[in-house]
Amino acid sequence: MKKITLLLVSLCFLTVSSAQDRQGGRFMKPEEFKAKQQEFLTQRAGLTETEAAAFFPLYFELQSEKFKLNGQLRRKTRQLMADGLTEDEASELLDETAEMKMKCDKLEKDYLPKFKAVLPASKLLKIQMAEEAFRRELLNNMQRGGMPLGNMPQPGPRKQ
Repeated sequence: MKKITLLLVSLCFLTVSSAQDRQGGRFMKPEEFKAKQQEFLTQRAGLTETEAAAFFPLYFELQSEKFKLNGQLRRKTRQLMADGLTEDEASELLDETAEMKMKCDKLEKDYLPKFKAVLPASKLLKIQMAEEAFRRELLNNMQRGGMPLGNMPQPGPRKQ
């Protein structure tokens, strides 16, 4: 049960920003990751330079806020796992995880008007689809032997 709970909690906190560059076994620098993510999303969503310049400061602000929300729970999870997790603690941790997800969802909802002020809704939907594609590419690259994100295939033309 502890292993299942650990796996569940670990999967909940899998963040794209902790993507590991397998060449040299080092973690990718956050600035490098953000640049690659921004380039990927910009291309996939077809953002202009002006749109990207207005959108990404808000986008990364939201990501930072969500990371902070997750941080406290990550620290608590690590501590509990190190000390040994009781069934009651596992249940409490699952409840806190659900609460944190709701807070993240509320943050996203709160940022939506800000995003709509700088991008049309159609491009925001493309951003959402591009985020999912980015995560998939990242995970696929890691599964294929840890090919670093920098070697991700560039997005080609998309069918409309």
